Amino acid sequence: MILKHAIWLVLLGVQIVQGQEQLSLKGKVFDGNKVQVDIGDVLLLVPESKELVSYTTLVQGGFVFKEVPKGEYILEISTLGYATFSKRYVLHDSLEVVIQLEEETTDLENVEVVATKNPITNKNGNFKIDVQNPVFSTMADPLEVLMKLPNVQVSTDRESISVLVKGTPLIYLGNQRISFGEFAAFSVDSIESIELINNPSPKYEAEGRAVILIQLRKNNDKGTTVTLGETLSFRQNTNNYISTNGNHSNGKWNLRGNLNYNTIGQWESNTFAFAIPAENIRSDYLVLIPDNKRMQMNSGLGFYYPINTNDYISLNTIFRRQTDDAGFETSTFLQNGGETNEITSETENDNRRDYFSANFNFNKRLSENLNLFTGIQYSSFDQKLQTDIANNYNNEGLVLDQTRNQDYQIESLAARMDFEQVISENLQLDFGASWNEAKADAFSQITQYEPVNVDVASYDYKESLYALYANAASSFGEKFKVNLGVRMEYNQVEGQLEKDLQPLVERENTRIFPKMGLNVAIDSTKTLSLNYSRNINRPNFSQTSSVRVFINPFLEAGNNVDLVPTLTNEISTNFQIGNTSIFGGIYTNKNPRYFMIGYQENDTVALLAENNLDEESGYYVGFTVPFSHKIWSSTNSVSMTYNKIKDSSAVFTKANPYLYVYTNQQLRVAKDTVVSIGGYALTQRKEGIIERNEMIVLNASVTTTLFKKLQCALRFNDITKAMNYDESYSINGVEANGTYYADGREMAVALKYSFGGTASNTFKNKDVDENLDRIN
Repeated sequence: MILKHAIWLVLLGVQIVQGQEQLSLKGKVFDGNKVQVDIGDVLLLVPESKELVSYTTLVQGGFVFKEVPKGEYILEISTLGYATFSKRYVLHDSLEVVIQLEEETTDLENVEVVATKNPITNKNGNFKIDVQNPVFSTMADPLEVLMKLPNVQVSTDRESISVLVKGTPLIYLGNQRISFGEFAAFSVDSIESIELINNPSPKYEAEGRAVILIQLRKNNDKGTTVTLGETLSFRQNTNNYISTNGNHSNGKWNLRGNLNYNTIGQWESNTFAFAIPAENIRSDYLVLIPDNKRMQMNSGLGFYYPINTNDYISLNTIFRRQTDDAGFETSTFLQNGGETNEITSETENDNRRDYFSANFNFNKRLSENLNLFTGIQYSSFDQKLQTDIANNYNNEGLVLDQTRNQDYQIESLAARMDFEQVISENLQLDFGASWNEAKADAFSQITQYEPVNVDVASYDYKESLYALYANAASSFGEKFKVNLGVRMEYNQVEGQLEKDLQPLVERENTRIFPKMGLNVAIDSTKTLSLNYSRNINRPNFSQTSSVRVFINPFLEAGNNVDLVPTLTNEISTNFQIGNTSIFGGIYTNKNPRYFMIGYQENDTVALLAENNLDEESGYYVGFTVPFSHKIWSSTNSVSMTYNKIKDSSAVFTKANPYLYVYTNQQLRVAKDTVVSIGGYALTQRKEGIIERNEMIVLNASVTTTLFKKLQCALRFNDITKAMNYDESYSINGVEANGTYYADGREMAVALKYSFGGTASNTFKNKDVDENLDRIN
């Protein structure tokens, strides 16, 4: 409890010291006839050495450099048909300029516009996409952009992101955490860059083995913009995605909102053969959901008010509703002892999920070199699942067997306080504290017919999390940069069935998570990075509930109230040569979590659920080479991973390294038209306990802009129809071999139209609750 009281002390007070201000430089560029110049490269340089400080491109005649330290710079603008503009500026305050370019005197009979800079850059193992580069600015949504990053994989239902080896990343908007739903709702027009950070600091929470960092475009123009989007997707069934995003600014405050409505015909199937030799049980089943009629409504409303240059308040709300009308059929062969049955099951599921979140932010520059952020957030999630189950044994006729009513509710309240303090020119300190309290209730009523039996259960879950963190970033001369940080967390968990007198789950832990990083600049083109981190990955709150989904009379999919967090220790390195990275790392995971079929003696059914295993360890090495030539931009990555999973109850087989190969080829065939071809390949994965299949996934797309405001895209995903996931294992007396079939092959047509004047994108808002990704 010492940590709990320490956090409240930090939340109540802090010393005030001095800091360094970050400025912005932006401008509009016109020709001699006062017509805006739409294409060009904009560079910010150090005056004496001409070293590049920052790079961007002209977008609708404008450019912006944000977070530029005070100082003297050379601004250089190059565009075809005009003389190069170069002028020295001294920044004492944020500056906005208007620039007129002079036409070149040389007449050109034929002009070819080419892209010579790769929009995907690679620095110290972190990948960054310049979203405003014409290669990406014509894409219909940010998920399409994100899929172009190496090692990043978006699920076939477009509802989750994973990073190879690292797992699920955190998502940040600037230094502000956001949810996956908020990111997916952004308009590509508003995003300046997307970066994958492989070694985040303690500021990004202890769960962050990887962070996706989004930076928005910023300007102070008045006006209103509205973007309408429509995507028609053809998979096994036809899907439709409609999006509306709006922004209004009076030049100071900013109001934004979004409303997305999706109708999805989700196709899903899996098959497993498994045996429990000690119990003389064997089963083989195939489940098919031909058309899950899914409706999704995503909406949000936010308000941002700047008190002055550095201080602001903001409010943001999100509401998401998803309904699933999923009827499915399961064909099962079951041998239980000397009895054998052929069973056909028909199940009707009516599933509804509601998610709401609201937060309040306050940011205050306490002094010249100390900034304070504080905020509070409330979130709730409610899932209702109603199920009717009918079984047909050995063609004797379909009989209603069960009716289930299940309800899961959770509420979460969180508060946090962050400080950014500049100690000196070469030392910056970030520190802060956070608190989170979550309460959940899982209720189930199962009515069994023939004989009639009603089973009612209610499971209550509570979790508290208190955290303190500090991170120091320092530089020693021109060659050495050091990051040292630590995060300390106190976690209390209690879960209890209403009918029991004693808690079913009761845990209390205080954990410390150190992080260290060293960057050595060998010369102007070579940098060596070394990093160490200790991280935690907690199960979603819903995975600790008692809700179950029927698959067949002997197998159910459910949750596991006994799940504990996974702890990771990782050492990684990256050698940067220009834009090429050579990287590697070693790691160990304690209590890793995997979905597996389990069975306990005297149980009536087996359970497919997430389970903790003993240990996982491995290493990875690889390289990434992006390059550009005229209209061709290319990013290629190859890595080898050795992953070994161990558990005392499992049959261990040989673990072998596997390869991951990624490629993305972009051709700008016209001014506003981009053709993209790429994909990835994974070789067979033998990981000690689990064996998985190889796959080669190919994608292609064509994007273009018509009439300056109508963005169009035609994409083809999983052309090879290879996204079927085979796995086999033998653990806790269960031998299993099966396949999850993914509905990945897709042809989609997307249209997006923007109208209205320019509107400010200076909206700032930060999700306070660090457990958002665990709620829904």
